[in-house]
Amino acid sequence: MNPDGPNVVVEKMAILSEGRVIKEFDLTGDLSKLKDTPVVLKEGVEFQVQVIFRVNLEIVSGLRYHQSDSRKGIVVDKSSFMIGSYGPKIEPYQYLTPTTEAPKGMIARGHYIAKSSVLDDDRNRCLEWEWSFDIKKDWE
Repeated sequence: MNPDGPNVVVEKMAILSEGRVIKEFDLTGDLSKLKDTPVVLKEGVEFQVQVIFRVNLEIVSGLRYHQSDSRKGIVVDKSSFMIGSYGPKIEPYQYLTPTTEAPKGMIARGHYIAKSSVLDDDRNRCLEWEWSFDIKKDWE
């Protein structure tokens, strides 16, 4: 716990599929480089996003995870999930989104930019970051 830092510190994000971690992002460093190496997802595969965070000083209520996916500048999907309310603790908390199916079909294949953020119920942004993923015919 860091009494001088922010109340909520989002440390990592991971993409999980078929019971394994596909890619893990360190969210404590330079966030501008995250979208330079896209996550490859096989079309139609089921996956989840895992968010790992700490609560430092006081109880945080109504944490939410938002994600907006765009392709060629057009928003194609938005999702928002309630993470919950948490008290300060030394060990990090983990939140796993419900299972989502990646788009499938020839038209769905391509490069996507995802904008993710974690907010509390006062609409304070704990962290906002961009990352990218590619939908391909196979895991390549």
